[in-house]
Amino acid sequence: MKRYWRTGLLVVGVVVAALELRGHLPSASRTWQALRTADLLWLAGAVVLSGLAMVAFSEQQRLLLGAFAIRMGAGVSLGLTYTRSAMAAALPAGSAVSAGYAFGRFRAHGAPRPVAAAVMLLSGAASIAGLALLYAGNLLLLARPSAAALGIGAAVVVLGVLVALHARAVRRAGGPTPVVETPDDGRIRTTLRRTLTLAGSVPTRRWLAVVGLAVLNWLADLACLIGAVRATGLAVPVTTIATGYLVAQLVRQIPATPGGIGVIEASLLVALTAAGAPAAPAAAAVLLYRILSCWVDLPIGLACWRASKSPVTERVLVPA
Repeated sequence: MKRYWRTGLLVVGVVVAALELRGHLPSASRTWQALRTADLLWLAGAVVLSGLAMVAFSEQQRLLLGAFAIRMGAGVSLGLTYTRSAMAAALPAGSAVSAGYAFGRFRAHGAPRPVAAAVMLLSGAASIAGLALLYAGNLLLLARPSAAALGIGAAVVVLGVLVALHARAVRRAGGPTPVVETPDDGRIRTTLRRTLTLAGSVPTRRWLAVVGLAVLNWLADLACLIGAVRATGLAVPVTTIATGYLVAQLVRQIPATPGGIGVIEASLLVALTAAGAPAAPAAAAVLLYRILSCWVDLPIGLACWRASKSPVTERVLVPA
């Protein structure tokens, strides 16, 4: 029954995307022409921002692991982030497979089961909080652009300083007290109760750093989209791009397709063309953004997965 349910969602997603794109898709030749004439400086900036978004999410998880004395190298964490992104985008029920893989990797680095589960849940909660802050910021921008821009800029600077200060404090303190393994009965209520208990043991400063990195992750991804739009020569207002981006992220929560493929492209393309952007440059901008933020993760994630071959990898990906 579950298989049919997922197939039904996939069909619904494809139909919705097709309906949204009807009348908005230009010819392939016009889109290719827009891609060929893209501004290389803006494109380079979009590439850097896409990488920054991945680094921010990687460090977000590393900070949470460090709160429970679990050490993971920056390179290993970044490779795990790319692998998870590739799984989420390419596999059926990719988000669940991605979460299971991350859980296994956390365990392989010494995290007890309660801690590995808590880091997964708390990282997701931090990401939701970061996205909610972006929604609030976008509403302020639409209401009073100048004051909101100043406030958001100041908040980003403060969060960045907090991240740096907290990292320094953790290094000086030599890390937190380790958490020991405890029996796990696998019940959802027990997992949530343990997660809340563990969340309460994380210092406030570290929480601010984690949420700050979540905000940076979303902001960098949004800025990557803005860079892709500017690279194709479109003068769509930043507030319009941000609103379209946030609507696409909301639509993405409906698990119609792996990684939101098709649905996100449709949402962004409709948002840009509705703002008056010509169809060909708008399609090129969306294509550039999705290449950088999603599709390029597939080969990188595969390479990272192959580089991290371990028994944990095989147990997660190959059912017994």
